[in-house]
Amino acid sequence: MFLRGQVVNLEVWNIAMEQFFSPFTLMMLIVFLTPMVAGGVTTYYCHKRQHEITMQVWKEWREDEEFQKQKVTSSINYND
Repeated sequence: MFLRGQVVNLEVWNIAMEQFFSPFTLMMLIVFLTPMVAGGVTTYYCHKRQHEITMQVWKEWREDEEFQKQKVTSSINYND
């Protein structure tokens, strides 16, 4: 068997696979991956819900006459 250009003994490969797929290693992977998966799900859900609210607010602002009367400049010079 070859791994990155080096010959790997089959016994060494089997030991590595047994260690990687041991119950302790798999448990540690689950323990450390659970917060990342939960964070990803939470981020997706929050973005999805917040996007609806943001679009509703922008729609109300676009239809507001006072908001449309505001002067918008292309650049702001803070040194004046």
